[in-house]
Amino acid sequence: MSLASVVFALGLAAPEAQAAAPPATPAGLLAVAAPAADAQRGVTAYPPDFFAEQRPSTAFDMITRLPGFRLDRGDEARGFAGTAGNVLVNGERPTTKSDNLEDILKRISASAVERVELIRGGAPGIDMQGQTILANVVIKSTVQVEKVANIQTYLYPDGLFGPLLEFQASRRDGINEIEGSLKATVDRTDQTFDGGSRVTSFPDGRPTIREAVKGYDQIQNYAARGAIQRAAPGGKIRVNGKIEYFSFDRDVVYTRYQPSPGRQDSGETSKEWTGEFGARYDARLGPRTDLQLVFLQNLGDETYGSTLALPGHAEVYRERDKTGESILRGEVKHRRSQALSLEGSVEGAYNFLDGDIRYDVNGAPVDIGPPHVKVEELRGEAAGKAVWRANPKLTIEAGARMEVSRITQSGGGVDVERSFFYPKPRVLATWSPNSVDQLRVRVEREVGQLDFGDFIASADLAAGSQDGADVNLEPQRSWVGEVAWERRFWGAGSLSTTLTHAEISDVVDYKPLVGGGDAPSNIGSGRSDQFVIALTLPTQRLGISGGQVKARLSWFDSEVTDPVTFHKRRITNATPFVCNLSFTRDMPGGKWSWGASRNCPNEYSRFRLGEVRTQRFEPYLEGFVEWKPSPDLTVRTTLSNWTSRNVTRERVIYKGSRADNVVDRIEYRSLPFEPYLFIQVRKRLG
Repeated sequence: MSLASVVFALGLAAPEAQAAAPPATPAGLLAVAAPAADAQRGVTAYPPDFFAEQRPSTAFDMITRLPGFRLDRGDEARGFAGTAGNVLVNGERPTTKSDNLEDILKRISASAVERVELIRGGAPGIDMQGQTILANVVIKSTVQVEKVANIQTYLYPDGLFGPLLEFQASRRDGINEIEGSLKATVDRTDQTFDGGSRVTSFPDGRPTIREAVKGYDQIQNYAARGAIQRAAPGGKIRVNGKIEYFSFDRDVVYTRYQPSPGRQDSGETSKEWTGEFGARYDARLGPRTDLQLVFLQNLGDETYGSTLALPGHAEVYRERDKTGESILRGEVKHRRSQALSLEGSVEGAYNFLDGDIRYDVNGAPVDIGPPHVKVEELRGEAAGKAVWRANPKLTIEAGARMEVSRITQSGGGVDVERSFFYPKPRVLATWSPNSVDQLRVRVEREVGQLDFGDFIASADLAAGSQDGADVNLEPQRSWVGEVAWERRFWGAGSLSTTLTHAEISDVVDYKPLVGGGDAPSNIGSGRSDQFVIALTLPTQRLGISGGQVKARLSWFDSEVTDPVTFHKRRITNATPFVCNLSFTRDMPGGKWSWGASRNCPNEYSRFRLGEVRTQRFEPYLEGFVEWKPSPDLTVRTTLSNWTSRNVTRERVIYKGSRADNVVDRIEYRSLPFEPYLFIQVRKRLG
C-alpha cells in the first residue's frame, strides 16, 4: 500500500467510524482522551504514557512527537508581543528573546513533565501568541531537582572534532524555581569545504576563467544563563539573565588555473558580546482576573571585518554595531465565563543601533555611505482581544493591536525623523464539527519589522557587491487570509492542509537609488500564496510498531513588479518549494530508537540592479541511532549529509542595469560538503 493511498483513504474515512474504531495500538501510542471540558476548549492533553515507547529525555523530544505540530522558534523582530514562538511552559511564554525555544525545551527533562497540551485554534483564557496551534508543556508541581551534563561533538572527515560541553542544574518546588547553565563550544559551519569550483564565462568571447575553491571556518560560543522564580505579594516574580560571546572566522581561497595562474584570498571575522536581563511579575487581581508585567533589556556589541586580496590589490571593510532594546509590557486577562475571556495590553519599547563602518581599497578610504549612523526607535502598542466559544464546536478570537512608532536616523549629515501608525486587526474562527476534524479561518493585518542594519551601507568583498542604505525605508504591510483544515486519526495521526494568501503593500526588496547603486527599499505592492500539506502518520496499523512518519510539503508563489525591468517576478529570497520527510522508530524494549530525514532540493534568487543571484541546494539526508541504557543516560549518534550535497550559486552580472539586458559575465560556483558525524551523550546526574 502506498503512502498516497493511505492518505487518500484517511481523507475519505467517516469521522463516526474513526471515533468508534477500537484501539489497535498499545496505550503508549494513543493520546489519552482529554476530559470533555478540555475537548470542548480545543485542548488535547498528552500525558507521559503517550510518549512511553519513545522514552524521551527532554521536553523537546516530546514536542517533536506531537501529531500535526511543528516547532516555531519565534520571530527575531523587535518588540515582545509579536515575536513569540508556538510553545508555552506552564501556560506562560518564556521571558527572553535571546534564548530560543528549542534550547529551553532541551533543558527540561521529560521526567519533570506532567503532560503536554496541544491547543488548536484558540481557547478562552489562553494567549495564543498570534499562532493557530500552540503546545503547552506543563511541569510537575512536586519537588524536582536535576543536574544534567551534556557532552557532544561533531566529527568531520578530515579528523576535526567540534566539541560542545554543557552543564545545567535546576530545582523546582511548586511556584519556586531556580536554574542555571553553562555552555562552551568550538566548531565549524557549512562554510568549510574543499574541492569547490568557480567558473566565469563571458558572452563577448573573453576566455573562460576556471578556479578551484577551498574554504575553512571556525566558531566559538560561550554562554552563561540563570533564572530564579519566587512567590511575591499577590503572585510570583521571575528574574532571568544571560551573557554570551560568539566569534566567527572564515578564510576562502580561489586558485585560478585557466586561462592563467592566479589567486584570490578573502576572509571574514566577527566577534559579538550580548547580554540580556528579564523580569516578570504575575498576580491574581481577582478570581477571574490576572495581571502580568514584563521588563526586558538586551544589549549587544559586534565587530565585523572582511578582507579581499589579489595581486597588487587589497580591500578591507570594518563595521562595529552597538545595539540595545528596552521593553516594558503590561497585560490583563479577564475570564468573563467558561466561554468568554478578554485581554488587554500595553507595551513600550526603545531600540537603537549605533554603527560605524570603514572601507579601504589599497589603503585609501572609499565612500560607500555615512561612516557613522545611529538609528533609534521609540514604539508603543496597545492591544485588546476577546476569545469567545460560541458553542462546543465554534470558537472566535477577535482583536487588534494599535502600533505607533517614531524612528530617527542621524549621521553623515543626514538627520531624518519619521512617525508611523499601524492598526493590526485579527480574526480567527475555529470550527470543530466532530471529534476528529477542525477548520480554521484567519484574517489578519501583519506589519513587518524594519531591520536596522538596512540603514547602514555595507560591502560584500568576496562577491564584489555593495548594499546602499535608503533612509526612507518603511515597514512592509500585508493583509493575510488563511484557511486550514486538519483531521486527526489513529489516535496519534494528523493530516492538515493550509492555504495562505497575502496582499502586500510596500514590499521590501532591492531597489535602485537615485545616487547610484541599490539598497533594501520599498518597491510597491505584491502578493504571495502558500499551500502547505502536513502529515503525522503512526505506522502501527501498517505493520511497523513504534514508528512515526512526518511529512511537510510547502509550495510558495509570489509576485511583485521588478523596479528595474518593470516586469513581474517573484519576491527576492522566496523559495518556491520546500519539503521535509522523516521516519522515526522506537524499538521494542524502549532502549533503541532510529530514524532518518530528508529535505528536498530548493532554491531562491536575489534580484539586484545589475545582477541576479540564484542559490541552489541539493537534497539533504541524515539518519540517527539513539541508545538509552538507563533512564538517566542517552547516547545519540547522527550521520548527517549522507548525499554529500552541493550548494551552487549562479550570478548573472550585467553591464550596467538589468533593464539594458546586456550580460557582462556569468559566474557559477559549486561547493561540495562531505558527510559528518554527530555524537551526543546526555547524563542526568540527579
